[in-house]
Amino acid sequence: MIWSTEDRAAVLALMLLGTASAQTAPGRQETPIMGYNSYNDVACSPNETMIHDTIQSMSDKGFLGLGYKFFQIDCGWQGYDRLSNGSITYDDTVFPNGIAPLSEFAIGLGFKWSMYTDQGVYSCDTSYDPHRPGSLGYETQDAAMFAAWNTAYVKVDNCFVDPDQNAPKDARTDFPSRYAKMWNALQGVGIPNMLICQWGTPYQNTSTNTLQGPTAWAPAVSTSFRISDDISQGWTSTLRIYNQVIHASLLDLVGPGRFADMDLLEVGNPGMTVDEQKTHFAVWATFKSALMISTSVPRMTAQTAEILGNQDLIAINQDALGLPVKLIQRFSNDYDIFLGPLADGDKVLLIVDHSNTARTLSVQLTDVGISSATARDLWAGENLGSVSSVSQSLPAHGSMVFRLSSIQSAPSTTPEYQDLEAESATLANGASVSSCSGCSGGQKVGNLLSGSTASVTFTGVQASQSTVDVLFDYINCEVQYLGSSVPNVRTASISVNGGAGITVLFPLSGYDWYGDVLPSYKVRLSGFTSGSQNTITVQSASGQGNAPDIDRIRVPL
Repeated sequence: MIWSTEDRAAVLALMLLGTASAQTAPGRQETPIMGYNSYNDVACSPNETMIHDTIQSMSDKGFLGLGYKFFQIDCGWQGYDRLSNGSITYDDTVFPNGIAPLSEFAIGLGFKWSMYTDQGVYSCDTSYDPHRPGSLGYETQDAAMFAAWNTAYVKVDNCFVDPDQNAPKDARTDFPSRYAKMWNALQGVGIPNMLICQWGTPYQNTSTNTLQGPTAWAPAVSTSFRISDDISQGWTSTLRIYNQVIHASLLDLVGPGRFADMDLLEVGNPGMTVDEQKTHFAVWATFKSALMISTSVPRMTAQTAEILGNQDLIAINQDALGLPVKLIQRFSNDYDIFLGPLADGDKVLLIVDHSNTARTLSVQLTDVGISSATARDLWAGENLGSVSSVSQSLPAHGSMVFRLSSIQSAPSTTPEYQDLEAESATLANGASVSSCSGCSGGQKVGNLLSGSTASVTFTGVQASQSTVDVLFDYINCEVQYLGSSVPNVRTASISVNGGAGITVLFPLSGYDWYGDVLPSYKVRLSGFTSGSQNTITVQSASGQGNAPDIDRIRVPL
């Protein structure tokens, strides 16, 4: 066999691996990854010419200067056979000159070179016969080859963990141990950054007998991890991921050193309106997800380049504090309000429309605890001066996003609450009590099933005004994956004093139905009368699936 220069370098790196430190390699990315990934552009069919032209176009169009510095080849680059030393190598039918010249070209322009592999027997691919190899059992050899190509970041997928199972979504017990092998191998050869791409599937912790999401185990063996299944074209897919990451930010499970990756950007691809693409980008940026362009860069329209090139939103994403926005309040099927902190004391305010109707939307800053602030409209790129409210004409599924500075806080009050446990409420038509280790009283009420009239009614609810923001502690661990038309919510109909019910969408709360409670979810309810004779009834919404399990509600006095 005649070995190329890069193959010899891989062998040398493999020899050095035995003496390398297993400590974290220098060069770890301290803010979310930004760059390009080939998957949403060409799936598992990259080739040398396409990759070379995309590298050049990323540079020519100014994306490198905007911070998109990691250039990553996704699946489809691997050869079908390993080298004699066991190392992975490239498919010379589509990369006739190998990976090294492309890496050198990208690095010469200022990019950081990035690769893809799979922590299974075979790699994910759109063509499975024959299979391309995964890295399971070959971690040291493959890490050495990546090092030979001067790789700074590796995406590690989860296909074919078992040879006959392409993309398993069932809970597994081997996530920490299996991914640790690749993490340690990469660290040992000086590759500092690794994405775990296990699609947000749960880890079965046998010592605690609980299901856990990636936030529980992945930060110890990665620099970022996928929080959800793959994105696909269309608004519903964006909503599925959006509703899955809300719980992680509300529960402080993500942030610096543990960035949740919401998958590649679909900006520039079919399936969403321009305004939906803008909202998609604003959500990914403010949630501190990786921003990975994944569309044809050479054929990119000026409109797409403008969305991806929004320097104000990029600055939010790359803010040194590294904390995502948190949901302040959801007005179901209407709009969401998010707020998040920035390193210099500013805050970012994000408002997302869910009405699917063009309309004028106004929000008072007091709704987020602010009396006034100097605002910059990040879509318009305009300074608005001092404001106490924001108002815009929004298209369907549009968004408003502002950077707030010189913030004057609204007068702070700490209300007392009437705590009402669900297990002490009135249950009807099949609603039932079960144990719940994470619940306030050790119990919850569930079985509020679609198509049934099962309900839980809280009685003796005190109220001093007709409209009140009631806090719900609930559980929704029904994780949705690629192809689902349900955007990671459970839906309830909630009525006050027997009046007409309102539909309320409850996003994912976690993975463990007996412990992952999302507390203090604010729901605005109307129809109360003064006194303590009010009732609140929760049941499934007609035709919209099961309702969440309820731990308790808290009503401000």
